Amino acid sequence: MAQGAILKTENLTKRFGKILALDGLNMEILPGQVYGLLGPNGSGKTTAISLILGLIWPASGKIYLFGDELKPESLKRVGTVMDSHGFYPGYSGRDNLRMFGSLHKPVDEKRVDEALELVGLTNRASSSFKSYSMGMKQRLSIAFAVLDDPELLIFDEPTNGMDPEGIAEIRELISQLAKQGKTVLLASHMLAEVEQVCTHLAILKHGRMVKQGELHQLMLEAKRNELELVVTELEKAIAVLFDAGYNARIENTMVVVTAHEGQAEHITAVLAEQGLFIKEMRRRKSNLESVFLEATGSSKYP
Repeated sequence: MAQGAILKTENLTKRFGKILALDGLNMEILPGQVYGLLGPNGSGKTTAISLILGLIWPASGKIYLFGDELKPESLKRVGTVMDSHGFYPGYSGRDNLRMFGSLHKPVDEKRVDEALELVGLTNRASSSFKSYSMGMKQRLSIAFAVLDDPELLIFDEPTNGMDPEGIAEIRELISQLAKQGKTVLLASHMLAEVEQVCTHLAILKHGRMVKQGELHQLMLEAKRNELELVVTELEKAIAVLFDAGYNARIENTMVVVTAHEGQAEHITAVLAEQGLFIKEMRRRKSNLESVFLEATGSSKYP
């Protein structure tokens, strides 16, 4: 196990009957990273988090938290924000934090105030939870997660069901926590959410990790490896490029081909031999969607 890892999984596997929900997940998160688990619904993200939190047991594999195998004591150093809320609707935000925060030890009023201030709820701390917007409710969940100053924060689809304003609020909060030195694990199916806040990334598909690494580097690699072509007869161009050994797909009105700029001359010649002429060719602008599509071999993001 790498020295100093906050969280590490080794060949983590989980089955639900005949369904293989998670297949040999190997993941390592170092201090200060904002680590994204990206994948469509059903890819294994929530299963992985449930295993890490000890809510379910793996079929095989190991989980290490703070250098030791997973044990209940380690979870006291973890704060969790799920996509649902268990707060009392008739109680104020402050009273909810007091009640839930005192379940295991006497509540620290100073920490309650600091947590409310961090998430921007000081002015609404006395309002009932049922009067909160979706964004405010999720901010209160984050306030509860940080109440004991955890070393690792885990977010599972934190912006589900939110409007754009609420989504922006949660993204800003995650970025703020990262600037304070917190280590964050973020599970999300939203490309923009992961791209804007994460430093590192793991892509899941059907329970398997198909790509991982430092996000900036992954995007640079994707940028180098794809060209966009405006060409006549898109379907025929795809077939010709495929026969020539290229991986290509149609996106909107363009052909996107996995290739380096140094292969542009060959691509031009291959297409011209079949009477297909390139009107425009450019290096594909890097984005997280191109990283995902390249890693999964998909033609579009779900």
